[in-house]
Amino acid sequence: MQKEYSLHSRCGSSRIFLDEGLERLGPLAGGRRTVLLTDERVHALHGERFPEMEVISIPQGEQAKSLGRATLLYQEMIRHKMDKASLLIAAGGGVVTDLGGFVASTYQRGMGLGFVPTTLLAMVDAALGGKNGVNLGEYKNMVGTIRQPEFVLIDPSFLQTLPRKEFISGLAEVVKYGLISDPAILDLLEGKDADEVALDGDLLAEIIDRSVQAKIKVVEEDEDDSGVRRILNFGHTYGHGIERLHDLSHGRAVAYGMMVALALSEKLGLLETGVREKAMRILRQLELIPDIQPDRERVMEIIARDKKRRGDRIAFVLLRRPGVTEIVPLTPEEIAGHLEDTDL
Repeated sequence: MQKEYSLHSRCGSSRIFLDEGLERLGPLAGGRRTVLLTDERVHALHGERFPEMEVISIPQGEQAKSLGRATLLYQEMIRHKMDKASLLIAAGGGVVTDLGGFVASTYQRGMGLGFVPTTLLAMVDAALGGKNGVNLGEYKNMVGTIRQPEFVLIDPSFLQTLPRKEFISGLAEVVKYGLISDPAILDLLEGKDADEVALDGDLLAEIIDRSVQAKIKVVEEDEDDSGVRRILNFGHTYGHGIERLHDLSHGRAVAYGMMVALALSEKLGLLETGVREKAMRILRQLELIPDIQPDRERVMEIIARDKKRRGDRIAFVLLRRPGVTEIVPLTPEEIAGHLEDTDL
């Protein structure tokens, strides 16, 4: 069922369309000079579905999310005679929306921007909330902006061609919303495997809808990541530390990071009984638990330079019970010490 939500913030407002087709892009573009930014795979699979417009296609993969690639895109913008009144539509997964958002936010100090997320991860997380950025070496999202796209058009039909491992990766963010914001999501997922979720259109629509609403609520309360929005980092601090070290998908890295956060929550006496066990059941059923033994010393070196660090401490998002979080400032040394006698 088609729905529309609005996200209002200091840095702009977004119209978020759920279960919408690409025919809406024409009216949303409103006659502006428009360029479609996408990756090679999305363009090959779905390019003919988009309205006629100039296309810039980039290679797939996290390596494209760099300052070097952004520079190439600025040059493409100039070649296409784009200006502040033009529109960039970024259609793809989180790499494309993060990179496209960064380029549109900085080209001529800001041009029109819209997103068409094509992965589950982008639909429920990356394309929402206005965070745009690129990586700097091994450090994720170290350079970026906060600016809302004019619109986000979510068409779940893109998920029909999404590789299974990428769909599973996106489910990690859905589980995250169930833990930090909407416990009903956990109940919807419990006892189901990834294939059951993918094939159940009604269930998929509901978990996307609930995840979108959860993200909107948090972002509207705290756009700048200085307060409540930090709860969206649940699982990400440790997850980002291991993602590249172990060549993990974003989802499995975040899932491991959530396991660490749940273990720390128990270690510090915060977590309600039974929550960790339920979360582990769901993550295991969804094939999100990676079989790794992280090099904790190396992970701590990366975490020590985390952009969320304030002084010598990192605001680590922990859990009391589903829907109730607590942000605890911890040093990397404290994190490592608490994890010493865990099974992680």
